[in-house]
Amino acid sequence: MVHMLGDKKAVFVPVLILCFAVMFIPQIEMGKAQEQLNLTIKPDGSVEPDTDLLERNGTIYTLKGDIFGTIMVQKNGITIDGEGYTIEGGKEVSVRGVYLVGPDLSRPSCRDVLVTNLRIFNFYDGIFAVGSSNISIIGNSLENVGIHFLGGANITGNLVKHNNFTDAGVFIDYNKGGLDIITENNFINGWVMVGLSDVPIVERNYWSDYKGADNDGDGTGDIPHTSSNILDKEVQDNYPLMHPIPEFPSWTVLPLLITLVLVAIIYRKKLRKTPI
Repeated sequence: MVHMLGDKKAVFVPVLILCFAVMFIPQIEMGKAQEQLNLTIKPDGSVEPDTDLLERNGTIYTLKGDIFGTIMVQKNGITIDGEGYTIEGGKEVSVRGVYLVGPDLSRPSCRDVLVTNLRIFNFYDGIFAVGSSNISIIGNSLENVGIHFLGGANITGNLVKHNNFTDAGVFIDYNKGGLDIITENNFINGWVMVGLSDVPIVERNYWSDYKGADNDGDGTGDIPHTSSNILDKEVQDNYPLMHPIPEFPSWTVLPLLITLVLVAIIYRKKLRKTPI
């Protein structure tokens, strides 16, 4: 009898250990996956800390995987290509997803930066540009975040185009003199808001909360759309789109160009063979 109890105990203990391992190892792995990675693109172009998740090729920085963390940009004149990967945050007030600040932290001024093909999720400021001039935010997916332009350089405005906003929007903040353009985006429960700023050019965007009609069938609403978030001035889209803009992934551009070139070559060969 004692021998049988000993055998059962010998079997039970390893099984208990295995159960604990099954319960807690996934949580440990999840904790590792959620470890925050805060990257900085330095004024000299180097990336700190060094990581395989952000690849540099000249002035183009390409994401190679999802990041739970941030990217601070201190170098002007670069492109950040997300390749469809995600930068995710923990919705902390003082944490920005992509922080475009320029080389001098004491006098922020960021210019000539393109952010494209990136999914940004769960930040108060998903993209925060300080002293911004000629910043292009094109072809991104923004969810539960905001784009925040603060204190423009009064030289050239910023462009926000072909992005999908879900519970997200754009805040133009103390940015007088810049000609900012927000066009051809999809806003699902989205908004554009200004504070102590000139109202940007906002036109030909899709708004999920638009209540107007398109009686002439030209694809745009007959009355303007007014953004739901109003701080300083109303922001209107005078040509709101009636339907969302289809997604056009950036990786399809090259195959499309190659196809067009091939079609043109074949067409020219046929013309040469055709007798006059």
